[in-house]
Amino acid sequence: MRLKELKNNMMTVASTLENPSLEVRLIIEKVLSLSAIQQIMKSEDEISPGEAEEALKLMKKRASGYPMAYITNEKEFYGNLFYVDENVLIPRPDTEVIAEKTIELSRQFENARILDLCTGSGAIAASVSNATGLDVCFSDISAKALSIAEKNYAAITGKKPHSKLGDLLSPWTGYEFDIIASNPPYLTDDWYEEVSDDVKKEPKLALVGFGDDGLDIIRRIVKDSKDYLVPGGFLLIEGDYRQMDYCVKLFKSEGFSDVGILKDLAGKERVVYGRRNNPEN
Repeated sequence: MRLKELKNNMMTVASTLENPSLEVRLIIEKVLSLSAIQQIMKSEDEISPGEAEEALKLMKKRASGYPMAYITNEKEFYGNLFYVDENVLIPRPDTEVIAEKTIELSRQFENARILDLCTGSGAIAASVSNATGLDVCFSDISAKALSIAEKNYAAITGKKPHSKLGDLLSPWTGYEFDIIASNPPYLTDDWYEEVSDDVKKEPKLALVGFGDDGLDIIRRIVKDSKDYLVPGGFLLIEGDYRQMDYCVKLFKSEGFSDVGILKDLAGKERVVYGRRNNPEN
């Protein structure tokens, strides 16, 4: 089978997808290691039966709603390419606002000590470290996710990971940070049922935040973070736009000042942040 025939067969399978030509190109690039230009130049080349079978298998998998990032095992975030698989949430452009703000706030401290909590793929930790040159700590409750984050962090920053396995802040007893940034699970059970099929292929542990409002984990982070932040340190948390008003009230009720909200690329409220007050004030 020639490459152009394989592409035609794959286009038929991909016809229900939003951008079938892009989907086909990415899978062929994955299976045959051919760039977009090479795919055009080599359209008459013969493809082995095994390669054709693998490409069609992946195309059918993608057409069934399986995320492309898990097929290619890569996703770009903040200009860096991250390895991803079914053990981690796929980094999304909207989360870049929390990385950007963390980088901005880090300039207020000398050699800022930063923690990426619920790190997943390590997207925030590696992006912030790569942009600032700072060592960024990170942790996750999933051993498989943490292993992926460690590999991404080392590959992107060239630094040795400073990471811990455990539930939220508990692994960091005795540590103090200038900034804690987190993209924790925050969906309600009802919201989870409404997400697309491809999102449901991602780890549920990284999506559902527990409680009727999905905020049980966020409440724990806000309450406990005061014991891990220096006076004047910042906490940043991503959530759903439908939760932001409550999150602002939560931050203020726990004694945070200078509380603000950041909007994502779609203009929706996405991140709440605040400064820990000096307990003596």
